[in-house]
Amino acid sequence: MEFNKKLLIDFPVYQLEGKRVFVRADLNDPADSEGNLTGDMRIRAVLPTIGYLVNARAKVILASHFGRPKNREKEFSLRGVKKRFEELSSFRIHLAPDCQGEDVVRMSKELKNGEVLLLENLRFCPGETKNDPEYARFLASLADIYVAEAFGACHREHASISSVPKIIPSMAGFLLAKEINTLNKLLHNPEQPLVVVAGGKKVSDKIKVIGNLIDKVDSICVGGGMSFAFLKAKGYEIGRSYVEDNMDNVAKEILGNNGKKILLPVDVMVAKELKSASESKVVNVDEIPPDWYGVDIGPKTIEMFKAQISKAKTIFWNGPLGIFEIPDFSYGTRIVGLYIALSSAITVSGGGDTAEAVRMMNLDQHFTHVSTGGGAALKFLEGDDLPGISALPERS
Repeated sequence: MEFNKKLLIDFPVYQLEGKRVFVRADLNDPADSEGNLTGDMRIRAVLPTIGYLVNARAKVILASHFGRPKNREKEFSLRGVKKRFEELSSFRIHLAPDCQGEDVVRMSKELKNGEVLLLENLRFCPGETKNDPEYARFLASLADIYVAEAFGACHREHASISSVPKIIPSMAGFLLAKEINTLNKLLHNPEQPLVVVAGGKKVSDKIKVIGNLIDKVDSICVGGGMSFAFLKAKGYEIGRSYVEDNMDNVAKEILGNNGKKILLPVDVMVAKELKSASESKVVNVDEIPPDWYGVDIGPKTIEMFKAQISKAKTIFWNGPLGIFEIPDFSYGTRIVGLYIALSSAITVSGGGDTAEAVRMMNLDQHFTHVSTGGGAALKFLEGDDLPGISALPERS
């Protein structure tokens, strides 16, 4: 299925000079408690679009959310984002003191061709998350053209995502088009066999995705916290392992309809406590002690998943296979991630935690595509319309 929305690449480049172009990006990279970035995957992903516009001598108004601020906390300022942009590029970037008001209007008017004005965190303005029409009109007044690049936020009904593109001429940027085209192929025309590696904590996050892909997949390799919901549904003792409430019937239904395609762990690592250096051991899934936590997949399971990965032509990976943020419990995620990265298949990673794991393992260059969207990618693969995509005009 072709992505049939207006695209930046189709807009005549010679008409961009002097135009004010509002780029709604997702620059929500991980940061420490002081707001200093600890990763820059999303910034790097949007650099081609910004570079294209700067070289075309457009005036770029760049906007993004950053974290979930409640009261303009300084650690949610985009100062760290501006600093990383300057380290990664030669763009001349100005940081606005706010995301609304007279100073923002003045700075947008004073912007020179080929320069970038980075607005302060959009979520500092209540109108953003409330999808306030007046705030949307203010943002739209800053620019002549809107470019959608925030795939990771396209499932949000926010002012800068779903309202601004309906007010001024709008189009999809390079990153957004790549995201949609990649996921479209995965959803509608994947090279077979297709193998899905699914992890993370919640079955509820993946129910619709499994339902939408099940007829197309060769197998779904399940690890992480969600695997314990399925093991519990099959009658296994899972100790103190994490399981969502009220998921037993859902897990049973999924297994009942698709049991042959869903591969569950045959062994797991368990630990007495959820912390580094805790006493831990590998046991078969029918030997999990009542007072222990399941924290990672075991070596037999890794080999089972490896066999599926080795025969795949397309692989979609979403969700860590253990408690990845604790190094002692990250081995399964690391080794399976390496198998996927070294595969000759088309490899797609989707989801914020998965993308972070890929980045931390320095494997991002070895994947065909690492999606910048977590919830948005899952919503798209569920078959849902995304407000940020629906708001864009059709390609004529």
